[in-house]
Amino acid sequence: MNTLHHGFWTYVALRKKKEAVPYALVGSVFPDLIYYIMFFYILIFGDIFTANAIEEMGWAGVVHDLAHALFAHPVVEVLREAGHSIFIWGIVFALVVYYKGWKMNKWTGFMYGWLGHVVIDLLTHVNDAIPIFYPVSDLIIRGPVSYWDRRHYGDIFSLVNGILIGLAIIYLIIKKVNASRKRSL
Repeated sequence: MNTLHHGFWTYVALRKKKEAVPYALVGSVFPDLIYYIMFFYILIFGDIFTANAIEEMGWAGVVHDLAHALFAHPVVEVLREAGHSIFIWGIVFALVVYYKGWKMNKWTGFMYGWLGHVVIDLLTHVNDAIPIFYPVSDLIIRGPVSYWDRRHYGDIFSLVNGILIGLAIIYLIIKKVNASRKRSL
């Protein structure tokens, strides 16, 4: 799923846990942060965006090469698999529970946001699915749909997800307006 959509759905699911929401939001985008960090790293230190490259390949070709350089980078590959591993999540979660307890707090909020990301990606990645138990197993579980690939209903998923996001926003706005009306009476 799109990184920002992970954050949105995490907010919708945990919005009533006010103290944990900011941490859950960070946790929900945490596995994908490496893409953004490496994008800027390659942009600044790579030689992809040069006048010659743009002249030879055009902007589309340069962006295509940037995307390939990003996902092919060994650091991205390792951190992508680690961030999306239920095994690594489980180890970190066990440590959090051991030190901070089960009660919802900023640490468990972060962990639940991270878990939501992993589970949603497990369901919405097909050809780009990654080993779910990395680094102890290479087992890849392919989701029933892709959030982007038309060959695996990505166009339908994107449409339905977009409609649901719109409906959720309308619902949240109506709830907020009704709550403020009740307070003003």
